[in-house]
Amino acid sequence: MGEQKTILVTFAGRRDRMQLLTRYVGAAIERGLIDEWHVWDFARNADDSRWLRERFPVTQATPNNSVEYYRSPRRLEIEEKHAKLRLQVRATNDVHLGLRRVSGQGPDYEIVLGGWNNRVSAIRKFDSADALGDVASRERHPAPVVVQSTPGLLPEFGFSDIEVEVGEQGLEARVSGEAVLRDPEPISRGAFEVLYRTGYGSNGDWRLAEFAQCPERRFVVGPEAHFPRDAMFYNRAYQYYNANAAEYAEAVILKCDDDIVYLDLDKLKEFVSFRRSHCEFLLVSANVVNNGVCAFFQQKSGIIPHEDDTFELPPDGLCGTLWSDGDKAERLHRLFLNRPSRFTATDADPIAWNQRISINFIALLGKDLGFIPDIMVDDEHDLCYGVRKRAKKLNCIYPRFVASHLSFWKQDASMGVQDIIGGYDALASFELAKGVGALPHHGRPPLAAL
Repeated sequence: MGEQKTILVTFAGRRDRMQLLTRYVGAAIERGLIDEWHVWDFARNADDSRWLRERFPVTQATPNNSVEYYRSPRRLEIEEKHAKLRLQVRATNDVHLGLRRVSGQGPDYEIVLGGWNNRVSAIRKFDSADALGDVASRERHPAPVVVQSTPGLLPEFGFSDIEVEVGEQGLEARVSGEAVLRDPEPISRGAFEVLYRTGYGSNGDWRLAEFAQCPERRFVVGPEAHFPRDAMFYNRAYQYYNANAAEYAEAVILKCDDDIVYLDLDKLKEFVSFRRSHCEFLLVSANVVNNGVCAFFQQKSGIIPHEDDTFELPPDGLCGTLWSDGDKAERLHRLFLNRPSRFTATDADPIAWNQRISINFIALLGKDLGFIPDIMVDDEHDLCYGVRKRAKKLNCIYPRFVASHLSFWKQDASMGVQDIIGGYDALASFELAKGVGALPHHGRPPLAAL
């Protein structure tokens, strides 16, 4: 069984919007409210993808066509006679490990386990530090110095235990306790960067001990340079959690959009506690600012004055005037930014809601992941209807926990997006300062940006 963790999942990532989310999540991790943040690299352009790689360098899932290496958060250092690297990986073939010198003398190494369609394993040596990671010159890579027939080395399912030992006795690689590769040439003292990747049709799921100190993880499931993304790219994430349902069985999974620009961190623990203790619900939605269904109930409860705008209940929870009107969304954001406590002070009871709702910020129980199918044409529709019915559960909105969602695509053309982001940036500075006791909370942040 898995651990009782709180895991935030974000399908990323638009940099201009997501930078605010990183501030809130960083504070939530620091306060122990979130244990892991899984950032799925579904970026829509090269600039955003590059920012994600730089901002989230620790990569847990590697794609099946990767030619670039990913870097472990810790180096392998030979201080005396030898050093060992231990990890687990789930991949059907072509597990590549790289050891790139950062100190000391000697070559770099590439270890291929289960290569050539899971039939052969090999060791390559590189004289130049640049050559190991040089994608452009892969066809000129040196021939292996060690080649070993290893048919069926990597299992179709499950993880393999990998151990690499380097030092005076050379290099030896073991898989599940069995020696697979050995190069007897001694390796001198010094430090190596540890690199890893998968390719040739094999996705990789990596477990390194160093990940325990790195709550932020990036998941890459497709070519990083391929744009635009597949319309149903998000299915890869749902497939991953479905396949790992046992590992996450005791976890609370928080799924949030990359343009969530405010979180009520003071109520996040309460929200997670409610989610964990109420198994009758499949989805529990935050009380989201700029969400058509939530806006209807916010106005019904008196949070949004009736004289400002009318927020009707979208037909079957889908679309509605707020969803399509950027001016209306901007007015709602300004109402919230002028006095957030108007929204966050509510003590209303959960609202049962079994029609569609925009899944801007929702909470699931890990043990319900198995009800989610491998392929969903519309994940929002399926989670609100088909998955819920399959699980024989209800959905609800939790009014006491507020999150703010920047915009739907239909709103962008007529909404002052950058001005609103500026307002939320000022709010974040105010709210996050409260966490260290720097400012009292009077319910009204500085709104110089507005």
